[in-house]
Amino acid sequence: MSRWELKNQAKGALKDNFGSKMLLFIIPIIAGILGGGNGVKQSMDYNTSNFDSIPGSVWMVISFATLLIAILMIVVALFVSVVTVGAIFNYIKIFRGERNNPQFKNVFGPFYDGSAGKIILLSIVKGVIFVALMFIPVIGWAFAIYLGLGWSQATYVLFDQLEEGRYSGVMGVLSESATMMKGLRGNYFIFKLSFFWWYVLYGISGGLAGFWTTPYLNMASIAYYENIGK
Repeated sequence: MSRWELKNQAKGALKDNFGSKMLLFIIPIIAGILGGGNGVKQSMDYNTSNFDSIPGSVWMVISFATLLIAILMIVVALFVSVVTVGAIFNYIKIFRGERNNPQFKNVFGPFYDGSAGKIILLSIVKGVIFVALMFIPVIGWAFAIYLGLGWSQATYVLFDQLEEGRYSGVMGVLSESATMMKGLRGNYFIFKLSFFWWYVLYGISGGLAGFWTTPYLNMASIAYYENIGK
């Protein structure tokens, strides 16, 4: 199926009741805007000559506060990751005609059905591997791109494995995704590249275009998965 047909499938799946479907991604959309899409620039001009005058007890408080903030940011990032995947799971059902009137509360499904832990584990494993490869110049970067394209369908594979009761662990999900993408990595790269101007629009709008681009790009990716899985 051509890229044009896949995009039309995505638009068709979003056409009716778009507001409710968009709301499923409202948390990651807002997180994207607050996370820097608005272009707010913070000044970091500190006078380091005054650091020595700060008492040790104050440094302890600052260090503890910094640690708490770091932990909070990680927790928030994991929460956003889970509800984003929860939205994607709902979009798969919408694309397949299994859910016509989605509700915002549906995105929290992973916290209730026990899949949240599996989603987080998948994100952590992929993240650790990619970060490790970033420390290996050229070869590591190239391999990271290769793995990234191969594992691009992992979230959708995870959904189907959970739905069909055949969850095989993180590596089983990644392996199935890589198998599906054999011979299609270049094709998928071009498919994602065809949305270049959508990414540009998202960037120059400070993330505000995400209210449309996020649902559309996610549904288009699901359309791709559905068609290669047939």
